[in-house]
Amino acid sequence: MINDKNRKWWTLGTVCFALFMILLDGNVVNLAIPKIIQSFSANLSQVEWINNAYLLTFAILLITLGRLGDNFGRKKMFLIGLTMFTLGSILCGAAPSVSWLIVFRIIQAIGGAAMMPATLSLISANFAKEERGMAMGIWGAVSGLAIVFGPIIGGYLTDSGLGTNLNNLLQVKDFWRYVFYINIPVGIIGFIFALAVIKESKDREKKHAFDILGVILSASALFLLTFGLIEGSKYGWFWAKEDFLLGSFKIGIGNISAIPIFFILSVILLAWFVWHESRVKKDPLMDLGLFKSRNFAVGNFSGSILSFAMMGSFFLLPLFLQTILGYSAIKTGQVLVPLALAIMFTAPVAGKISDKFGAKYIVMLGMIIMALGSFYIAHFRLDTSVKSLILPFVVMGLGMGLSLSPLTNITLYDAPGDEVGGASGVFSTTRQIGSVMGIAILGAVLQTTMITNISSHIDNLSSLSPQSKEIVKEVINGKDFSFSDQKSQELLANKLKDQMMAEAKEVAAQSAPELTPRELSNPQVMAEIAKKQQEAQLAMVEKMKQAGQDVATAGKQGFVDSVNYTFKIAAVIALFGALSTLLFRNNSKIKAK
Repeated sequence: MINDKNRKWWTLGTVCFALFMILLDGNVVNLAIPKIIQSFSANLSQVEWINNAYLLTFAILLITLGRLGDNFGRKKMFLIGLTMFTLGSILCGAAPSVSWLIVFRIIQAIGGAAMMPATLSLISANFAKEERGMAMGIWGAVSGLAIVFGPIIGGYLTDSGLGTNLNNLLQVKDFWRYVFYINIPVGIIGFIFALAVIKESKDREKKHAFDILGVILSASALFLLTFGLIEGSKYGWFWAKEDFLLGSFKIGIGNISAIPIFFILSVILLAWFVWHESRVKKDPLMDLGLFKSRNFAVGNFSGSILSFAMMGSFFLLPLFLQTILGYSAIKTGQVLVPLALAIMFTAPVAGKISDKFGAKYIVMLGMIIMALGSFYIAHFRLDTSVKSLILPFVVMGLGMGLSLSPLTNITLYDAPGDEVGGASGVFSTTRQIGSVMGIAILGAVLQTTMITNISSHIDNLSSLSPQSKEIVKEVINGKDFSFSDQKSQELLANKLKDQMMAEAKEVAAQSAPELTPRELSNPQVMAEIAKKQQEAQLAMVEKMKQAGQDVATAGKQGFVDSVNYTFKIAAVIALFGALSTLLFRNNSKIKAK
């Protein structure tokens, strides 16, 4: 029975249940990305938006919706967020196209941004200070469970759905849709419990103002920056490959692409945002005064770097494992479990050690180990085995686990008590922005290097003539081409077939013997010629088959080369983050003072 003595534990269980749903969704969607690409014939830019539309919206609204909950009721905001997240999940599962899926992910993100700060606020409101450490520990343990079980649940749902009988009953053919539909029962159960057990709480002493202009400026600046990074390879990084049109209005100057214009506008809007925030006296979206603390400033920078490398890696790994190695989603989830377990078991240990000895060097060590794991991973091959993946994944997971908890600790350690909520909100936001930039920038690196690498491998093929090589490169450089798209594959196959047939006819015409009338009327001669033509046709069929296999291998090898290069970039970024931690004041020294 629920009573005043145990209500706080029921509340904790309810908010952790919802937290598990939010974090699980983030883990399972990455596993479903390759299947979504196949289902919608989507390109890499579009699937980047599936993640970044969510992360960007979540980051921008996190602080504002947290304050809204403080003003009008955290239970209300939690229930509204839970409802929107569940509704967004239903819509995502039923999305008829990748464009609609991106739109529905934004609805999901609004719900998640309303729920996430409410989970922590409700714990603080229901537990006394001496009990909050245990409650927060349980909250953190649930995060770890989501990290571990996310790949397993996501892999099973993406490959098998809910079993043949239920799949047929529900008429769901694309099983990746279940990674969203699974949130429906969780959301309904969570709503019922929240309605029954959570007591309303709000900040009765202080009403927060809302920095609407700050939200608009930051959202616009980050959107333009993210759009430029994701779509740069399509529209051209400087010179226009394709016109960017808003209705009938073209954005661009002469032959200059819209992308550099978006980057310039993003910088202007970010500068305006900083100037505006410095002038807002009451409840700015981002309190710049917090950055006077050296640890807070360094921690936000290092945290965004850590999230950059982590989310970029989590986005790339399922693409490689499923697209190149041909793993099922279930097998992909199983392969990623060692990485998740390493994070889960290392994070709490690192937190305890940092409490005793300070976090500075633990964070640095963690980011160095993470970088080493990325360098280790950056040696993928077409024949990479499962066994060879375990050690680099464990190394990367150890690095992530060592960094996460101590970094939060040292960043927020010397924040004044009445500013901890605002400081944690800013820190969460900058980490989410780091995640967005990680997917966008590493995705851009992957896209821009992939065509170059594939073209290089095409040039080295002995089974293709120079003319056939040019035809293949022309097709794969097309704006709508994707190796994972069936229509693109058919287009490439048909173009290559037409070219090779034309070459064969030309060779046949040049080598055909000139026959006399007497030879033309000789059955034996004509039979011999027919035999040679049949042999030539069979040889051509084999040659075309070999050429198709070689092109496919070149495409895969080019993708592998690009993934490896991208992981090296992620490793360098992680090392840069490790160097930035040298600027921390160790929190053991702060405590001593």
